[in-house]
Amino acid sequence: MSETTDASSDFLVRRDDLSQTRFVPGLDPDRAALDGGRALLDVRRFGFSANNITYAVVGEQLGYWKFFPAPDGFGRVPVWGIGEVRRSSCDGVVPGQRYFGYFPISSHLLVAPSVSGPGFLDTSPQRAGLPPVYNTYRLMNEATGFPPDEDDYTVLLRPLFMTSFMAEDFLADNGVFGAGRVILSSASSKTAFGIAQCLAQRDGARPEIVALTSPSNLAFVEGLGIYDSVRAYGDLTQLPANMASIYVDLAGDGELIGRVYAHLGASLRFCSLIGVTHWDKRQPPPELEGPPPTFFFAPMQIQKRLADWGPEGFHQRFIAAWRSFLQSVSGWLTIRHGYGRETIERVYRETLAGRTSPAQGHVLSLLAEAEWAIGRVSEGARARRDTDPPTEERER
Repeated sequence: MSETTDASSDFLVRRDDLSQTRFVPGLDPDRAALDGGRALLDVRRFGFSANNITYAVVGEQLGYWKFFPAPDGFGRVPVWGIGEVRRSSCDGVVPGQRYFGYFPISSHLLVAPSVSGPGFLDTSPQRAGLPPVYNTYRLMNEATGFPPDEDDYTVLLRPLFMTSFMAEDFLADNGVFGAGRVILSSASSKTAFGIAQCLAQRDGARPEIVALTSPSNLAFVEGLGIYDSVRAYGDLTQLPANMASIYVDLAGDGELIGRVYAHLGASLRFCSLIGVTHWDKRQPPPELEGPPPTFFFAPMQIQKRLADWGPEGFHQRFIAAWRSFLQSVSGWLTIRHGYGRETIERVYRETLAGRTSPAQGHVLSLLAEAEWAIGRVSEGARARRDTDPPTEERER
């Protein structure tokens, strides 16, 4: 068993009460055993948003707690981030290399790499049988599609946009279910914005794109300029009910789903469940008449398109859409850097309570030597980020 140290940390939450959190000592990065071709990664930075709260809310249902073991009753919330190889006994995984992938909120992660192409698959026993997309770590450099000046956008937005890209592709793959309108809840979320942009950029005829959002976010969503119309949740009934529609639910609010079904009636052609940004209102919707709400699981559509297009074709299509998405968000998104236990605890609680601004994104680290704290960012990257000091420095 690998030794632990107070110099490293793991962030834990209670599975049955996400408001209960604690930090515990993590792996000793200099003494963790690397037998069997293992490697030890420093978790350099990770993005945190409502998407990570979704992982926790549906952790039992979809197996997200299985990736990173924790003491009984607790879980380690998954995040997408960048890890730098600190030590390795695996051929092909070299100290100093940087990998993008799935991490816990921790300072370090021990992996069992199986090298394949420009990256590796973590074959640790607890990850056997889990979707490969979450077990894959991709080597980061220009040649593999990860220019260093996109690091912050990569950890914060790339996983969200992959969901957006695949969700829109799933709708297109099914002929948009014959609908002339797509309605998205939580329209201020970056995942919803990504879906809307992919819909808007489709060749040929496209459906009308309607945003549902909270009154406090109306001005922000309207300012994005991507939705054909924007409505507050309370104004749902003002939408014409006689147009064939798809409802894409990112809120996870059972009462709202019920109201959508009641208002649209036979005009509702399909209901796709993607997120739970309103996790505190998550409850089964009332008895519904119409197409059953269907949970969208992006890895399934990814596997289908990998078979349809091949890995290189898939990569080319995604990167083209990703570059367009970055151009759209870079004008209004402010990235906030923060490091240390206090900052991570604060950002977690703000996000859990829904108190984060849709115009901001958090990039965090438990390592005091985070790259932005010691100047290891390119001038191009610096110019596209918030130039304020790291969050903890401001608070001091």
